[in-house]
Amino acid sequence: MQMKDVDHLPATPDFDIWPIFVLPQAVSVENGALAVTWGDGLVSRYHPFFLAENDPAPDTLHPLSREATLPPLDIAADLRVAEAWIETGGAVTVRWSDGRRSSRFHPGWLRGNGWFGAEAPGPKPVLWMARDQPEPPTLDGPSALADDGAFLRWLVALRDYGVSRLENLPNEDGLLMRIVERIGPVRESNFGRMYTLEIKDDPDSNAFTSDALLQHVDMPTRECPHGLQFLFCRDNTTSGGEGIYVDAYRIAEDLRTEEPEHFRALCEIEWSYNNRSKTSSYKACGPVIEQDSAGNISGIRYNTWLRAPLVASLDVQDRAYRSYRAFAARAQDPAYQMVFAYRPGDLLAFDNRRALHGRNGYDAKGGTRFIEGIYADRDDLYSAIRTLERALDQEPAT
Repeated sequence: MQMKDVDHLPATPDFDIWPIFVLPQAVSVENGALAVTWGDGLVSRYHPFFLAENDPAPDTLHPLSREATLPPLDIAADLRVAEAWIETGGAVTVRWSDGRRSSRFHPGWLRGNGWFGAEAPGPKPVLWMARDQPEPPTLDGPSALADDGAFLRWLVALRDYGVSRLENLPNEDGLLMRIVERIGPVRESNFGRMYTLEIKDDPDSNAFTSDALLQHVDMPTRECPHGLQFLFCRDNTTSGGEGIYVDAYRIAEDLRTEEPEHFRALCEIEWSYNNRSKTSSYKACGPVIEQDSAGNISGIRYNTWLRAPLVASLDVQDRAYRSYRAFAARAQDPAYQMVFAYRPGDLLAFDNRRALHGRNGYDAKGGTRFIEGIYADRDDLYSAIRTLERALDQEPAT
């Protein structure tokens, strides 16, 4: 049974909700650390420094900001848990070896931050190909903007699939900016705070032509490429110009399994990228496939027309180019491609470091095409999801 935070329990060093699914049954001291045995038989252990710096008392945690105010070196180097007990309601109290006041901890927070022999599983990306996902996960735009629960579902789809869509939005000035800022701050680029995908007489990107675009990520020329991109189609009466989206995480995992030598090269060899502009000069480098410390795919840096010359030995060049071609072969394979038209009222949101995007060429003479774009970052998406989940969890049940 889930118990929510109640007044008699201690505060936590954050603003998150820590539901109590299971209560502590016993506590003990093991070599100066706290050991908690839970009602389901699991045991978690907590270092004294971990407990001391997360103590929610007002003299170690600011009561308004809930940020720590205790400097690390103010904790005694030989600090130990001297004694611990469970209060009525499940809070755990710790008495310290140095005689400082005792500390109380919320059982839901302790459980949620306990180590049980493996990291707690987080959200996993849903990998897809064209047969699995012929269209982006789509919600009605006006409904999502009017209902936090629907807006949250749109954001979760963006996180999990790397692409999601709102449809039926009105053709309204400033609407795209308001939607993005509801998620978090806009991240500007050399194209400005917001840009329009239009044909320019002197284009500073292939995007500002009517030509077809191969699948790519934007901003590989930045130390950290922009994490999210939003494209709002306000009008489109041209022929052609369909969007082409590819799950690059799926490509990477298929390469890991089916072409491991190419996968390793794509993870190890760094390519340099630079933008081609008369008014700016951005340069950055990195491997095509980025991994986290556990080997999970965490980002893609792939753009065929912004790659700089690879200055390396012939052996490295051969390995690099052949692995890049293996990646390109899959990115350009229709089996991986989600292809759809940009319809007036559609807002496409996608993870710019996962979902490759491109387009078919279009005939600009036969109609109008008005698509606005804005960048943001992944951190803002994750924050918005957690904040909405927290807010919706606090609402009374209906």
